[in-house]
Amino acid sequence: MLTQIADLRPTRRRLLGGAGIGALSLALAACSGDDESADSGPQGDLLETIRSAGEIRIGMEGTFQPYGYHDSSGKLVGFEKEIADLVAADLGVEPVYVETQWDSLIAGVDAGRYDIVINNIAPTAERQEVFDFSVPYAVSEGKVGVANDSPLQSVDEIAGHSAAQTETSNFGQEMAKAGADLVPVTGFDEAVMLVSFGRVDMTGNDFVTFEAFSQQRPDVDIRLLDGVLGEPAESAILMPKGQDNLRAAIDKSLQTHMDNGDLAKIFRDYVSIDLTPES
Repeated sequence: MLTQIADLRPTRRRLLGGAGIGALSLALAACSGDDESADSGPQGDLLETIRSAGEIRIGMEGTFQPYGYHDSSGKLVGFEKEIADLVAADLGVEPVYVETQWDSLIAGVDAGRYDIVINNIAPTAERQEVFDFSVPYAVSEGKVGVANDSPLQSVDEIAGHSAAQTETSNFGQEMAKAGADLVPVTGFDEAVMLVSFGRVDMTGNDFVTFEAFSQQRPDVDIRLLDGVLGEPAESAILMPKGQDNLRAAIDKSLQTHMDNGDLAKIFRDYVSIDLTPES
């Protein structure tokens, strides 16, 4: 059973207090260096193209509970999936989800595989040089999980220990910055099982992900180290650079559903806490 969850449950006040909202610093995930595609986006006005097609193509891993994943019936669910559904409805189009692994997810925008990405992506300064982002729709804090019998107690002890991470993710970069030796994995489930088997010392991710895993797999004995990994991390929708009309329409949709409480309800349905950023 995952320990310390009850004591570490973040509130919006706790997450946003002190230093305020801050995006985790990390290197930009691999993506095309084509300046033309980054500056102008595909096919001129992408919002017009989306509305003409009657659909918006949305990049998502589809394996990241509770953000976007398949339930026992095989249906794609998750709070980011529900948020994207709301945005698509406000744009007057149908959502079409294109699932791919994290390491190629962001690059798929430049490749034209989909129009936007919603997948717990932080709008870092490096990414904003190449892509545009919506207003943030969620904020959470980073934690580090270890096996129950680990001698480690604090995030201050990360340096020199092995960590199972997707290397280009926010938390992979944050763990590397803290001095961990990264062991590449394809996703969180693989990472946390390696920790529980004693193959690696730890894995870093956000509190929400650890809580959801604990609810689904109470048989896996892991616990969370004391302290927070990095700064509270925002999540925003990623899209091609220079698509101002699309960004404005998405921002309007997100802001509407944050203001009227729709997002708060979605978050509580999946993780029992409100992750909506404060204004």
